[in-house]
Amino acid sequence: MQPAMNEHLTGLRCIQCGRLHPVADHPAGCEHCRDQGSAANLRCEYDDDRPRLSLTGARSLGEGGTPLFPLPAEVAGLDVWVKNEAANPTGSHKDRFSWGAVGRAAAAGYAGIAAASSGNAALSLAAYSAAYGLACEVAVTTDIPDVLAGAVRDTGATLHVFDSAEQRWDFLRGRTGDPGTLVVTNYTRPVAGGSPFGIDAMRAIGWEIRSGLQRLPEHVVIPVSRGDLAYGVYLGLQQMARRHGESCPRVHLVEPFPRLAAVRAGAGVHDSFTGSAAGTPSIGGDSTTVQALRVLDDTGGSPVVLSSEVEEARIRLARMGILCEGTSATVLPAVEELRGRGVAAPGESIVVVLTSHPFNGL
Repeated sequence: MQPAMNEHLTGLRCIQCGRLHPVADHPAGCEHCRDQGSAANLRCEYDDDRPRLSLTGARSLGEGGTPLFPLPAEVAGLDVWVKNEAANPTGSHKDRFSWGAVGRAAAAGYAGIAAASSGNAALSLAAYSAAYGLACEVAVTTDIPDVLAGAVRDTGATLHVFDSAEQRWDFLRGRTGDPGTLVVTNYTRPVAGGSPFGIDAMRAIGWEIRSGLQRLPEHVVIPVSRGDLAYGVYLGLQQMARRHGESCPRVHLVEPFPRLAAVRAGAGVHDSFTGSAAGTPSIGGDSTTVQALRVLDDTGGSPVVLSSEVEEARIRLARMGILCEGTSATVLPAVEELRGRGVAAPGESIVVVLTSHPFNGL
């Protein structure tokens, strides 16, 4: 059975200018905003507000329904819960994105997909492409771990290895000329973001948080690069808030150096930012996006710039029995900083999203 687009999906709406685009593929985001010198992603729009996803009949590898449990140790007087996306089939939240992005490619009749990745998305997209029998080309950099590269190749996917992240985008730009290949990750500057169909599938994280707690928490903390995960979770939380008459949580985004924080201080959202992402390559990069900034603005959330050693935070979580890679571990010092700044108050609930297990980086 091949997937199909949900009949309730009415279009793709620009998150910046509000224009409604047809249900089609717009890998560079909103064409109107790009013509105006900006860049903004699109979001799936439906004819009602029921919790639905963009595909019907899509193949599953068992993604979703990930554990939600209380942090085993007290942290700063807060009620902290862990949403562990490392429990997905290939070990990261990217499996939800792949369900939507690769499923869209299959539904639309593409022969294959192309993407750029720092690692987790490469493995995930390769696995879901293999499930459909689609070709998969992934552009990575030379620092991809050997075991991860080997696993990607095991699926039958093709790895294109480059010296720099920018070269990956140049490669993807060239693949947009192939009508049989759907590019599912960002390749443009200014940056818009990844596949709206992939982002839409990550709304389910927000639904699962509400279902697991039987209420919405006051805060959610998510590591961020260009905001695909954050925007998807935000859309799901926002939808649950409307359905249950509750307040949407404040969503706080953790970054390795000031990007969103720099924009909040007066920089342009499409500026280039410099800093180190040592220990957190999956949230590196010198850019941010309108969609990431929208999450903060719409929820009253805060950017949190990592101020302590990633390895220290990872070990602290491991001593609680929670194994994760460096990017995921950034949420722990972020919680403590939010408490120290008075953003999160004693007794409030805060859900932290762990994005990946530690073994993808071996």
